[in-house]
Formats: sequence, structure tokens, C-alpha cells
Amino acid sequence: MPIRPWQLITSEQVFDAGLFRVSRDRVRSPRTGREIDLSLVHMIDWLMVVPVTIEGTLVMVRQYRHGTRAPSLEVPGGLHDVSAQSPQQGAARELAEETGYGDGTISLLGVLSPQPALFSNRVHIFAARNVRRIAAPEPDSGEDIESVLIDREQIVARITGGEITSAISVAALALARFNGFI
Repeated sequence: MPIRPWQLITSEQVFDAGLFRVSRDRVRSPRTGREIDLSLVHMIDWLMVVPVTIEGTLVMVRQYRHGTRAPSLEVPGGLHDVSAQSPQQGAARELAEETGYGDGTISLLGVLSPQPALFSNRVHIFAARNVRRIAAPEPDSGEDIESVLIDREQIVARITGGEITSAISVAALALARFNGFI
């Protein structure tokens, strides 16, 4: 029997943090007919960019992350405001703001669900080829970021060695590698 969507019976917002909302949904299983309550986090989509310079070096960012209360080595990215620009334009903006790099060719690598059991959003992952430093980074006031240039051959070792631990960055780098980009 194929897996079918569950029927939404009710949905009640239980928390609004501005950046995200949490709802409690009452749903019915099409297989058993039983009703259960599930929590769902609603957040806007994310953008991530795997940028490689003209010289073939990967551009990453190290930034403080309050969730782990520590710096994290990640690919550049951020939130996607669908009312302001396309995902590709947003990816180019995030890359320039966080690293100062741009002027490359940006293409979509794929769209993933960061945590489909709890989150309703998606992450759009882009490759940026032949980027170069075009300006100084302009991070948001809530960001402390430094650009880090890494040889593409070091990526797997930095992941397996525990230096790159952001799951979504690991997924973006894997997608880039699966597509022959890095």
C-alpha cells in the first residue's frame, strides 16, 4: 500500500517567535484512521551557496552560532525573502554580504528539506563558479563572520575530522560533490 498524505483536521498556532512559528496539528493516519497531535515549525526557506573561486578554491564562512554557542565552519547562506527576489538572486546577495565574493555563475544544485519531520521549509542549494572578491563583506548586525578559503581536496577530511559539523552545510557540500562541482 503506498504512503499517502495524512488528513489535517485542525491546526493551531501555539508560538510565534517572529523568525519562526510553531503549530500544533491534529492529523489522521490514512492507514490506521487514528488521530494524533504533531508539532510543526514554520520558517521561510533558506539559501545556501557552495562558491568556488576562479583559482579553484572553496569559499566558506566561520561564524558564531548561538545554538551551539560556538563558531561554525559553513557554506555561506541565509534566509530567503520570496517577496524581495528569486532564490538565485538571494543566493548571490548572501554570498556577497557574507564573503565579499561574487561575479561568478550561479546555478541551482538542488532543493532539500532540512528536517521534514518538524520543519515546513526547504533549503535551495546553489553552486557559484568562478567567483572573485568584489567588495568587503557586509554581514548583518547579528552576524560575526570571517571568510575562509579552503582547498576543495580538504573538504572530506574537514567533515570527517569534525571541523565542518553543520548538517545542512555537509548536505550542501555533498550535493555539490555528487554533481561534480567540487
